[in-house]
Amino acid sequence: MKKMKRFASAALAALLLAGSAPSALALDTTPPMYKQFGCDSAEEYMDEGPGYGIFDYDTLSDHYRQHWEAILKDPNIAVDYWGYGSLEDMSLGWNDDLEECYRATAYNMTIAEEYELRCQTSVQLNGAYVHFADAQPEKVNGRVMVPFRAIAEVLGAEVTYDAGKITAKKGGETLSFALGGKQLTVTDSAGKTVKTVQLDTAPYKKGGRTYVPVRFFAEAFGLTVQWDQDMQTAVLYDRAALVNDIDSKFTVLNKWIKAQPSTENAKTLRTVATISAAYTAFDTIDGNKDYKVDVKAEILANGQAIEATVTVDLRVLASYFLGDSQADDVLTAAQAALLRSALSNVKLELLCSADSGDLYLKCPAVAKILAMDKTDDADLKALSNGAWLHINWADSTFGALFSENLKILKNNTFASVGERIVASNESNVTAYELGWEDFYRNIKNDVNRLNDLLGDEQFTASGSRYTAKLDKQNDDYGQTMTGSYTLNTADGSFSGTLESRSDSWNTTKTVLTFSGSVQNCKLNATYHTKNTGILSLDITLTTTESSVEPKNTPPAGDKIVEWTQHDYSNDWDSVNPDGSLG
Repeated sequence: MKKMKRFASAALAALLLAGSAPSALALDTTPPMYKQFGCDSAEEYMDEGPGYGIFDYDTLSDHYRQHWEAILKDPNIAVDYWGYGSLEDMSLGWNDDLEECYRATAYNMTIAEEYELRCQTSVQLNGAYVHFADAQPEKVNGRVMVPFRAIAEVLGAEVTYDAGKITAKKGGETLSFALGGKQLTVTDSAGKTVKTVQLDTAPYKKGGRTYVPVRFFAEAFGLTVQWDQDMQTAVLYDRAALVNDIDSKFTVLNKWIKAQPSTENAKTLRTVATISAAYTAFDTIDGNKDYKVDVKAEILANGQAIEATVTVDLRVLASYFLGDSQADDVLTAAQAALLRSALSNVKLELLCSADSGDLYLKCPAVAKILAMDKTDDADLKALSNGAWLHINWADSTFGALFSENLKILKNNTFASVGERIVASNESNVTAYELGWEDFYRNIKNDVNRLNDLLGDEQFTASGSRYTAKLDKQNDDYGQTMTGSYTLNTADGSFSGTLESRSDSWNTTKTVLTFSGSVQNCKLNATYHTKNTGILSLDITLTTTESSVEPKNTPPAGDKIVEWTQHDYSNDWDSVNPDGSLG
């Protein structure tokens, strides 16, 4: 029976291939692989593809074509790959488009081969994998050793061998070392020693090739070196060149950044934010309903600490929730009264130390609401009466990033666009334990997204005013975005209006109008959901210097409640004296 089924599959394959022979033959000769996947050139395919690292285009195309030809010869390769019982089943599963099925099979098999090679010890330089023709990198005593001539020439150095002394010259500097030795010497164009580096693993000869520890030699050439443990890849990049390349695309934005007033010598910055939010809920039967909320926030920051106070009247939310017909089934009269009272005057106080990672929060209104169903919870009762909630995030990812950005915010020392993008991605890899292998690709994606809005080619100059016009119609997500915005590189101001519409799910229209400067700006945003409602936000931000230092700990004598996260949920619970979770 199994042989009969196999025979039937072969017969069907022959019939299907006979019927599609012209197109299959055409794909075997033309167009090339990149055209099969909708690209205009091999460069575009490699640039936009899934990140084939070890394979260059010719190798990639060759592997793909080998799989393609094998599948045409024996379609059961595709049948087995996708786990179908027969060619008939696979044809049905792919809506009779076997050509697309074979293409996808060959494509996926090529990806798998490349990934397997990529997981071996390898080297990436400035986002591209280094191809070693006849000798591959290897690990010795925990160090990645690479063929010296291959890596040096990729770095643009000229290699010479002279009586056991090996040198590499690049940009007026010469690196020299000896086989078996553990010292690397760097000299300038005059022969003066610039520095010496002690190697913990000596260079050696193997298979006619000289192997050197890649980290020491790359760093001697001025490169930054990182290690991707999962992909077993040494990631090398010229940081200064990368920053400069990015900055070359954003000269207008960098001029605008430099025009921002510096507050580097200010002891403390005081920021006041006011937010007025209004929401209209559409009701064609009983009439529209309007809800309004006003928020005021005051923040003191000095680079080491933050003190913030936020006040808001949320009685409108109480009216909204208690107006629901089901509210009476959920809340008692006493609970409804408590909800109205708590939301009528919400005050949130925050104290934070960037150095210690200590965060203190006080918001009795929220604690009272949380305590409605937990009247016997001592910690919630204390928080309801004005106790501070204490969290320490010194060792957390968020804490590290918060501390870094707090200092930048206080000093107002905005780095260039290139420096900020590179530094941000470096921090993300470390903080979130991401792989360095994708470092360059992530930077490229960030640059491309920012370039679409704020790249030099977007702007038209009129004196110190640079205006960009945006007109994106019906992208792949059914979104349209139009508008214009202006940056003034003389005084650091900005202004503009953007409008977007999305028809991908519920039809929405968003209008954003903004003006001012980094330290004093106004923003208006309206978010209109078709047949549902309109949300409008008016935001004003003002930052000035202050002589008042922010507090980073509660006043002496105030009660403090420790906050610990439960291991098995996202709820936060207090720790009881006996060590159990409350």
